[in-house]
Amino acid sequence: MTDPAGPFADRAHREADLGEVGRLLAEAHGAADIGRGCTSNLSLDEVLLLHAVGLEPATVVTATACTTIPPGSWTWSTGQVQAADYAFSRAFLLARNQMRAEAAQIGAMGVVAVDIELQLSPHRYLVVMLGTAVRAASDGHGGSHFPVRYPSPFLCDLSARDFVVLSRSGWYPIDLVGGASYVHAPRRGVGAALGQVRQNVELTNFTETLYAARELAMQRIQEDIAEVGGTGLLDMRFVDETVPFAGHVVAFRAYGTAVKLLADTHTHPDLQLVVPLDDPVVGFEATSLDGQR
Repeated sequence: MTDPAGPFADRAHREADLGEVGRLLAEAHGAADIGRGCTSNLSLDEVLLLHAVGLEPATVVTATACTTIPPGSWTWSTGQVQAADYAFSRAFLLARNQMRAEAAQIGAMGVVAVDIELQLSPHRYLVVMLGTAVRAASDGHGGSHFPVRYPSPFLCDLSARDFVVLSRSGWYPIDLVGGASYVHAPRRGVGAALGQVRQNVELTNFTETLYAARELAMQRIQEDIAEVGGTGLLDMRFVDETVPFAGHVVAFRAYGTAVKLLADTHTHPDLQLVVPLDDPVVGFEATSLDGQR
């Protein structure tokens, strides 16, 4: 006679056994959040690469910071929009500190593959960060072979693959750094505007403003690199554009990962070229070309 419970008759026991296995694995790895499942925004090969250098994903961590911009900040003027500059710097710093605190709370060594979203509106600046916290993976004897002990969790927007290549060369990420500058473009004179209305000419007021905004933003990001103790910058992302709701303001925003050589000497990692086997399917046979000769 068939069991009325069917193949799920012993389901409760199997689930209990799997739960016990999960707890034992977490205890073996010294996880601070025993009982929680591992989450990450990494691909399978990136997880395996992390294990190769002594790390493993712990969980996805997020951070959000929103700062205000006083009314009237975008009124046409000259020079910098200092309220917007400060709003970016403050929101970026708050989000960075919040993500580091969340990683430290779960005992993570750092956060990789951080995705950063910047949103500007007339009255506020929003910074959103999301990445995967990683922790030291214990070996069979309860130790770890990851060579660096960070005093506080590092943050980087490098992919796990780039992180592994970087660490194998002796360089390691230190922190996320960023800089932004918003500058008013000066008005053209009435005579110049009327004389150029039917001409294809360079708007030197916007060109010079873009140069000024870029120099200010890069100066701030250099200061941020020095402040966190880095000696270089990798994976820098930048955006230069006019502000949508204030077309006379030119914006330049840049951010990336500050890195530092922590090994005694720089080494060249032994990289191997891998040919992918997932090429697109060819839509014709080679024999079909014989008739076209």
